[in-house]
Amino acid sequence: MSLYGKYRPETFSEVIGQDLVTSALSNAIDNSRIAQAYLFSGPRGCGKTSCARILARCLNCAEGPTSHPCGKCESCLELGRGGSGSLDVMEIDAASHNSVDDARSLREQVQFSPVRDRYKVIILDEAHMISTQGFNALLKVVEEPPKDTVFIFATTAPEKVIPTIRSRTVHYSFRLVGPDIMKPYLAEICRKEGVEADEEILDMVARQGGGSVRDSLSVLEELIDGREGDRLDPKRCREILGLIPSDLVDGYIEAILSGRGAEAYGLGGKIATFEPSALIEAVLEAVRKRLVSAFAQGEDISKLLFISESVKDYASLFKLPVSENLACDLLTSKLLSPLPAPSAAPALRPTQGPQAKAALPKGGAFSPAPAAPAPAPASDQSELREKWKKALSSLPEEVRKQVSQDKVPQVDFTQSAGAVTILLTFATPLDQHAFALLFNRSIPEKVKEAVQKEFGAFAQIRPAATAANGEKVTKIREMTMAELAELSGQLLKEKPLSAEEIAEELGGKVAKE
Repeated sequence: MSLYGKYRPETFSEVIGQDLVTSALSNAIDNSRIAQAYLFSGPRGCGKTSCARILARCLNCAEGPTSHPCGKCESCLELGRGGSGSLDVMEIDAASHNSVDDARSLREQVQFSPVRDRYKVIILDEAHMISTQGFNALLKVVEEPPKDTVFIFATTAPEKVIPTIRSRTVHYSFRLVGPDIMKPYLAEICRKEGVEADEEILDMVARQGGGSVRDSLSVLEELIDGREGDRLDPKRCREILGLIPSDLVDGYIEAILSGRGAEAYGLGGKIATFEPSALIEAVLEAVRKRLVSAFAQGEDISKLLFISESVKDYASLFKLPVSENLACDLLTSKLLSPLPAPSAAPALRPTQGPQAKAALPKGGAFSPAPAAPAPAPASDQSELREKWKKALSSLPEEVRKQVSQDKVPQVDFTQSAGAVTILLTFATPLDQHAFALLFNRSIPEKVKEAVQKEFGAFAQIRPAATAANGEKVTKIREMTMAELAELSGQLLKEKPLSAEEIAEELGGKVAKE
């Protein structure tokens, strides 16, 4: 038997996290205020059907009606854990019995008196799936049922139950169970099962269960079945659930915040091997923890908020027909980009003292350059162009192709405080994005290394804001999902080598797909 079936509550006192509902039902029963129809609504796995069965036990207990069924009479035993079920308690799956004919059949059955018990209880699970015609067929019998009949509608979508039915029921709303209640409950289940679980495991299970008792017990059962020994190991549990290691996610976020582009792309490639939903959840959870800490210490949170909003915006990108690696690279590109200007995205929280500037990612995706310093004197241009040619000649052939004359028809040089900035005007926006994004961005890194070897450690390469064909280059962070999907498809066609060949050519730094 599953854990959920094994520990399914048999009395209102055993139901967790629904004190308002259980106390109200108990008071109503003890004061003989029994309604003819109830509506139990709430998220899945929070106790709606269990409470419906408990209510049936309370009504039909030999010592009842009572809010504390004896658990010994025939009716209580039949409706308890492992019981065979009662002839006078009908549990109907409304998802598969939702037609008007099913409603008419039920209406006819209701006319008969209970076989043995005090009440005939009709539990309609997933009641929102009943058709409008079916609800209308039930309307009269719900409004004026036989005195010994009680209807209980259980649903996750009460708004889909027609108003004429809702208005004839007593409505109780169930809620998800919070971690402060769920974790002690899970700890007690582990104790009963003879399994040792620390706080990290309980927190993991409660988070994966999402507040649903049934889902949480299913997750716990999966971990117990896959354990080695009597203790649940956090690392093994993460592997079983397909969760991303926390140190990997923390390293990724730290690399993003520090502007270490190469490291961020390397870690992003590892993270991309997990399910997209796990990736998004893990990153958002890591950002949430940092936000709590930053708020407590009065630190600037603008970059963390930017990461959070960007990850949520990019969630739909992973649903498009593109590779997870490419989708993750595009996400990392946006996270590494500088923060939007204050006029476009005002600060959500003022900070004291000077605000740190967002670091430009090392080897990251290029953004159109701001107003450049004055061009280098004409006398220096020829010398700078010779150095540029020398830098290009030191590159592997396949890397050199990405900055060839047909890809980059115009190269300009500026100097400021002794440092040289090379402005690259690409033939088309696609050429610029391909140069910046393909091959886990190892090509820009290689070109930058070659440039700094010839021009000095402070030399930089920047793209022009407009391509040579006159088209404006759209920043990655400003693209819509449709534009990103189109760009992804174009980039896949642009890749000239296999993953193995690229990895060998670039010194093994490119992650294989």
